[in-house]
Amino acid sequence: MLSYVLGANNLFEVRPGKRVFKTSIYYKAIKMAIKDGLFISGKDETAISGLIQTSAPGRICLFGEHQDYLKLPVIAAAIDLRVEITASPRSDQWMSVALPDVGESLKFDPNKPQEYRHSRDYLPAAANVLRRAGLGWAHGWDVMVRGAIPINSGASSSSALQVAWCAFLMAAAGETVRASDPMEVALAAHQSEVTEFGSPGGQMDHFSSAFGGLIWLDTATNEVQSLKPLACEFVLVDSGIPKDTNGVLGATRHGVENLGIDFSIISADLPEEAMVGLGRTVEAETRDLLTGTLTNRKLTVSGKALLKGLVDLPALGILLDQHHRALSEQLGVSHPEIDRMLDHGRLAGALGGKINGSGGGGSFFMLASGSGQRLREEFERMGMRAWVVKVGGGVEVKLGELAE
Repeated sequence: MLSYVLGANNLFEVRPGKRVFKTSIYYKAIKMAIKDGLFISGKDETAISGLIQTSAPGRICLFGEHQDYLKLPVIAAAIDLRVEITASPRSDQWMSVALPDVGESLKFDPNKPQEYRHSRDYLPAAANVLRRAGLGWAHGWDVMVRGAIPINSGASSSSALQVAWCAFLMAAAGETVRASDPMEVALAAHQSEVTEFGSPGGQMDHFSSAFGGLIWLDTATNEVQSLKPLACEFVLVDSGIPKDTNGVLGATRHGVENLGIDFSIISADLPEEAMVGLGRTVEAETRDLLTGTLTNRKLTVSGKALLKGLVDLPALGILLDQHHRALSEQLGVSHPEIDRMLDHGRLAGALGGKINGSGGGGSFFMLASGSGQRLREEFERMGMRAWVVKVGGGVEVKLGELAE
């Protein structure tokens, strides 16, 4: 049996028997395998008939929170907490999915149009999107979904699931090349989670999860630049404060878009006096939204410049603090208790930090420099769940015996 390991921004391996090809450019490995008669382009019967395992990471947003839906750049990092899907073939057409982490299950035929049960019915939505794009499934699958990413806390658990799920559906349809392409997977995940439901979110979560590592994403063009990996720890903390992701995103996006300003044509290096002058063109009650959006864009550019070279971690912590301050004081998407906990973390030794995700509650993270475990224990003593995390890889697909 042929087996494949497909991974974004990771080594790609083709293992026909004892031969192993390795390259960071996965298409090169596929072409080598095709040339040697070891891989069939198009439908891959190995994927259709064998076990499949896919996984995708959560993410933290370093810079550019509430910028992706404005088609502005963001900087995000995949983390080493993941959602994992394990699937085995069935003899019928049904997709039977168990999600024990949330106490749910569902069963449907992916080859037939699915009516959505609610506005977050993302798994059938992905089958609809991919079926309309020409994919089909020769048989059903028994699917188990497990995850280590905190749910509904701003760490992109739902987007990580959608990325892993779209990669699985592509592989299960025999489209293993597409399943290994992070761009294909990210676009399908965003379309099926956001566009399909008319939701207000952007593309950062799906691209970060699919590509992995630390990336700069130009959301206007979908250009992805891999930045130098950060050799440091972060402490991700679930505040326990409930959050309404689509509600916060929708309200903030509506407020910013109502300013009537195309931020993509405004220079990120806009001087302070020009920002003040631009602020006079909008109503006083919306001035903070304008200033906060301009400040966040400027910080994203500064963050990219810092992350291109040898990273000064204290300087990075200061930029994270400035970003959070703009999110809290100007965009109004933090929470007083999260602000307080971030202050506590800084006093306990963190270099900086910010709220993570849409805001209003959920998670935050802190940049640690050798103090990750101590900070995690400190927040756990305060009754919160916390994890020491590092930058992780992107979507992964394992087929055949490698998925066993």
